[in-house]
Amino acid sequence: MKASMSVVLEKAVTSFQSFIPTTLTVDTENAPKVLPAECIVSIGLTGDITGQLLIKSDEVTLSNLATSMFGMAVEGSMLQSFTCELGNMLAGNFATEATQHELNIDITPPTFLTNYTHTPHQHLLFKLPLKLEDKGFLEINISVNEELSNIS
Repeated sequence: MKASMSVVLEKAVTSFQSFIPTTLTVDTENAPKVLPAECIVSIGLTGDITGQLLIKSDEVTLSNLATSMFGMAVEGSMLQSFTCELGNMLAGNFATEATQHELNIDITPPTFLTNYTHTPHQHLLFKLPLKLEDKGFLEINISVNEELSNIS
């Protein structure tokens, strides 16, 4: 299952790329050490893996992405709504891709968080910094509620 989770996340990001009008690249070397995570979306994972998928970014990056997708600037509650829907699309792709690898993962509705603290009972599986060409960075984290020795 170790390889499967990496493949699932990679394919989810690839399918995510299909509706994002900018190039996404995994960029661990140039990503900020601490991403200014003003906008965080949490989506619960249930099924074979229980935990959460977090998508973190800053308002400027998300606003630029929304502008490139919809041709207009969004801010305030519209930016929160856009961020939640963006998270929902990525999590949906992740769950769909998981079924191709015999993993049963369901997702909960997205929640926009303003002050997030990692809960100690969660184990970080993946931290994936994505560079949005000319727009900034998104960070995708997947945490699980229990340590899984066969997943990393």
